[in-house]
Amino acid sequence: MQRSLLPLPKTLLFLLAASSLSATSLKLEDWTDTQGGKFRGDPAEVLGPLALFRTSQTTGRHLAFHFLSAEDCVRFYERAKEAPARADDWSQAKSSVSAELKGRVSRLVDGKLVSAELKGREPEFYVVFYASSGAGDSWGMLGNAGEPYKKLKSVVPEEFEAVFFGIRHDVIAQTNMAKTMNVPWLVCDLRDEDLITSLSRFVPNEGFSMVIVTRTGVPLLAAAQPDANKVKEMFAGLAGFLDALRPENPQTWQDRQHYLKAVQAVSHPQGYTGPVLVGNPLRADGLVQRKVFRFNASIKVAADGSVTEVTMQPDELLPEKMSAPIAGALKKAMFVPAVQDGKYVDSEYTYHFEAPK
Repeated sequence: MQRSLLPLPKTLLFLLAASSLSATSLKLEDWTDTQGGKFRGDPAEVLGPLALFRTSQTTGRHLAFHFLSAEDCVRFYERAKEAPARADDWSQAKSSVSAELKGRVSRLVDGKLVSAELKGREPEFYVVFYASSGAGDSWGMLGNAGEPYKKLKSVVPEEFEAVFFGIRHDVIAQTNMAKTMNVPWLVCDLRDEDLITSLSRFVPNEGFSMVIVTRTGVPLLAAAQPDANKVKEMFAGLAGFLDALRPENPQTWQDRQHYLKAVQAVSHPQGYTGPVLVGNPLRADGLVQRKVFRFNASIKVAADGSVTEVTMQPDELLPEKMSAPIAGALKKAMFVPAVQDGKYVDSEYTYHFEAPK
């Protein structure tokens, strides 16, 4: 059995300005987790092994799926299924934050602010700095963020982006602040910030702040007037969420399986959909180290998701001595079973491995 998902950072809350998101647009419902905890929330999106809720106009809650019953997983799915998928092309993104930033942000290029070209895959997260030229420590927040931003960006370049959202100053001050601090991230056009409603709702009543949101605008972490240590803590928290999104992270497999097993039959009432591999015990680098460069395996998956048989296909790029160990490892793979007309059925899964070139 794989261990369940480790605890992630708790959402840090502070007083925020009145939101442009009307209370009526939230559909708060009563939820009870499997430990008896009760809360009210509006299902927002699936984030890997996590269920994300909006709990108010400016707050959110994340919950590992094993804390929801199968019935509540289905209820969550029905409410959150309309959330836009993450776009492969950032410029075509439909998520609220990503869409509202289009044409309203710039980047520093050779010391000048130029309209930002949003390219590559859409970020999953945004780190937003609410900074004011008139608040001295606000400058320090931007300076303190430079190193942890660059460090994390070098590891996961397309998974997140940062944004400078100016508050309580004018366009000249915003431009000067961005240039002086040589910020490597996006800079909002101050004249358009009111139109970026997914971010403007988090503007603090006073001082400055740092908020980490998903691409759909669900807040995960927030800190009022963060010092250097708090800025580092926020980026460490973001790294924790990013780690939870890695499909190869075994601590997430049970939560992914629990959710998908609850909803697959409901979401496929007609026709056939094959088994889903949610827990792959094999690592490409480990296989290559053992001179395994290619193979196919036929895996029989029972209607309860268990692996009943693994048959390795001979291949000149598969050392014979590795065939049995690989088959043994694949028997520990975690699946969501195939669905035929809304019912789970026995099936066969073809596992193909080819070493990255």
